[in-house]
Amino acid sequence: MPAPSTDAIPPATAAAPTTVEFPVGWSVESRLRLADSLFNNSSVGICVTDTAEHIVDVNPALCQLTGFGRQALLGKTPRVFSSQLHDKAFFGHIKQALATNGQWQGEVWNRHRNGELYAIRLDIAAVYDQQQTITHYVGIMVDITQRKLQMQALEKSAHFDTLTGLPNRLLFSDRLHQALAQADRTGTMLAICYLDLDSFKEINDLHGHPAGDTVLREVASRMAAAIRTGDTVARLGGDEFIVLLWGLEQQMECHHMLDRLLQAVRRPIPLAQGSVLPALSIGVALYPVDAAAPDVLLALADAAMYRSKTAGGNRITYHEE
Repeated sequence: MPAPSTDAIPPATAAAPTTVEFPVGWSVESRLRLADSLFNNSSVGICVTDTAEHIVDVNPALCQLTGFGRQALLGKTPRVFSSQLHDKAFFGHIKQALATNGQWQGEVWNRHRNGELYAIRLDIAAVYDQQQTITHYVGIMVDITQRKLQMQALEKSAHFDTLTGLPNRLLFSDRLHQALAQADRTGTMLAICYLDLDSFKEINDLHGHPAGDTVLREVASRMAAAIRTGDTVARLGGDEFIVLLWGLEQQMECHHMLDRLLQAVRRPIPLAQGSVLPALSIGVALYPVDAAAPDVLLALADAAMYRSKTAGGNRITYHEE
């Protein structure tokens, strides 16, 4: 099995296979019985191919993992498991590893016979005859789907707000630094915009916190739909949000986009009892016009937002105003 027919992602670290030492005096028949027992009773999937990648045998655990019966797999290639998710350029790395070391270990997303994706740790090892010629390849598949899903969930919780699904402060900071570098390369401006939901305390007091959460989710959804692809709206906490607009040639572009965002938000949100008409106070600082340091830009935008709120809310205030 010189290359798994599923595309592979960069390999995980795995220990090299160990050699089984049989007790002195064991007959060939005893060894074969043991090998057969291990093959058929193993809890991990095992696939054996010839040097042309044709499957010559699989064990019951592999059939259970993939959803394919043994007879349906014999003579096929591991392409039958392909998820079509991974970069095909990685095949060359796998073949090179097998040619150089006789083994490869990594993680692969496969597709079950029923169409569902699953993740495996795949170990491939070459089998040699007495002349050190490769005769077969053995692939060992261990299901790691739940671990991968748990890792993805942890990563999402670290970068996204749980209530609204928007990026959180950490992810916003990362995107801000990327945007600053892009602005320097292209000679364009970017805008950091602090947003605060007007009269949110009154909404909570009058309708209750569950209704307040409904308002936050709906406002977040409307803002995300109103900005351009590539821009970012994040939730900082409570009723505070922040928007990053980049690739701006002039300040008026920023004003038009924020005005559209204000209009998108200022539509009634129905609640269990009555409805609310949300509005935003927005403060804006521009790079590199107002400051160069990210922390200073954030502070200037925050201060401008408070001036917007003090002036009555539902408006846009720039740092220099």
